Amino acid sequence: MKKLFIIGIAALLLVAFSVPAMAKVKMGGIIFTDFYYLDRDANNSAAWGTGADDYQVTTIQVPNITRLYGRWTNEDNVGMYIEFGVGQTSGAVNGNTSSGVALRHAYGWWDVNPNFQIMAGKSTTPFSPLNPSQLLGTRSGTVNIIGVGYGDFYSGRFAQVRGTFKFGKMGRVELALVDPNGGQRYGGGSPLVPLGAGTNYYPIDIYGAVDGVDYQTNTKLPRFDLSVPLYFGPIALYPGFLYQYRTVDILNPAYSRFDDSIHSYIGTLGVKGGFGPFGFAAEGNWGRNWGNTRGLFGTSGPASIASALPNPDGQINNATTYSYWFDVWYKIGPVTPHAMFGQMNTNVDLDYQELNATSTMWGFSIPIDLAKGFRVRPELMWYDDGELQYGGTDFADFGKYAIYGVQFQITF
Repeated sequence: MKKLFIIGIAALLLVAFSVPAMAKVKMGGIIFTDFYYLDRDANNSAAWGTGADDYQVTTIQVPNITRLYGRWTNEDNVGMYIEFGVGQTSGAVNGNTSSGVALRHAYGWWDVNPNFQIMAGKSTTPFSPLNPSQLLGTRSGTVNIIGVGYGDFYSGRFAQVRGTFKFGKMGRVELALVDPNGGQRYGGGSPLVPLGAGTNYYPIDIYGAVDGVDYQTNTKLPRFDLSVPLYFGPIALYPGFLYQYRTVDILNPAYSRFDDSIHSYIGTLGVKGGFGPFGFAAEGNWGRNWGNTRGLFGTSGPASIASALPNPDGQINNATTYSYWFDVWYKIGPVTPHAMFGQMNTNVDLDYQELNATSTMWGFSIPIDLAKGFRVRPELMWYDDGELQYGGTDFADFGKYAIYGVQFQITF
């Protein structure tokens, strides 16, 4: 990845100094430094492998949301954008503080006319575009960024082909055909995989075998991400829909061999607005089998069971998930305090017994602009990983934790 990073920077510089005079080039970057105190109670500490008692740690990190980017456009309304993330790539819960380079964006576009654009490459999809203003703790070990796992669904940065049609000032229609191969990764620290001895239910982790349940998945169509942003003066609405179809073949002879279909779909509705110094944003998502498609929705309890579960008799059990969050703020000069709340829930019906989990977040984030390009963001957030319930009985309590600290952001 380091070689790729060097090649990418060299390419950006080559473009910057060799393009015709009519072309426009912009380069920039953002450095994020997280300085925080992480406080887990005994249940949460045990769930995440940091001991059987309360766990507290102070840490300073540069997560790989730190980035460097370049943007180029020419006189024919063609453009290109490339962005690399640099910094710590994993949670420090086990002492791993390794750093790396990752390609975040690499896409180009052509504005065919003022109302229609074609885009191709790797970037965010148009689905579920809003995020709460929570940024501290990306590498805490529990993926604390924009409230994923506690209310937010982030559709991810993936290879895609997209068309955008604008209809005046009222809004636009965005349809993306997204690479369908991949999904939410389970295990690797998640406390809910496997679900427990004797349950005989294992998430269909599309990356391969889970606890001896061998299978393969097949995709025949791309994923469809649709968004229709609408603007009404100071208020904007963001309805959208995501759909993906795949088949799964269970191969393990201990299970009934079967072929079945998995439909992943999510509906979303977001709203954002402002009146003078006051602003607000909120978004809700509802759907099935989130874990069988790709996206970022965290490692919390409900995130860890948000994929289809097969029975030993070959029946597919769909996971139904909802999440929502809201964020309100008030700008006072260079200071903009935010108050946030979010929740996520997943429910799976298993032989007339329900598997259920709920997570919650709440807290405050206060970005303060001290100088041009220099911002600090004090943040106080509380997280509840809740309880896993099976058949109405508490199966496991995953406890609570808090993150208190400040993020330094330098932009150029």
